[in-house]
Amino acid sequence: QLPWLRSIYISFLTTFYHIFMRFLVGEIVVIIFKNRSFNENSFIFRIHSYEPKLYKILKVKKWKTGVITAVPEQFDINKVGPKGLLHNMLQAELVHRIIMVLSFVPLLLIIPYGSPIIFILTSIIACFIDTTFVIIQRFNRPRIINLIKYYDSKNKSR
Repeated sequence: QLPWLRSIYISFLTTFYHIFMRFLVGEIVVIIFKNRSFNENSFIFRIHSYEPKLYKILKVKKWKTGVITAVPEQFDINKVGPKGLLHNMLQAELVHRIIMVLSFVPLLLIIPYGSPIIFILTSIIACFIDTTFVIIQRFNRPRIINLIKYYDSKNKSR
């Protein structure tokens, strides 16, 4: 047996899992929540008082625009409107939270394959990547909620 061939196989296996799992989770969540509304004040989505300070420390405003968006049309306020944008943001956050958890499933493969370093590193890196997407959604949400409140108050005053 060639150790380098085994390492390549394990690397491809984990990479395929991470890519396929992300696609699958995204599709499943979109199908389930396409016509359902989210409660942005629920436990999972509630913005906590420490978050704005944390985002300032992390300088989210500077780097968030450089992050790739899988389906940019879903986050175009001119195409989906403020309420549609809020829905898509909550949906994206949910997708990335689920993916963060599922990023650690490959750790189970340490038992049959060994090579714990590969599995641990890929799981941590994958989780970290999805954490950035959750942070972006949570950073932007208060602005969208305020925009929705502004439009709602303007429409009520007419």
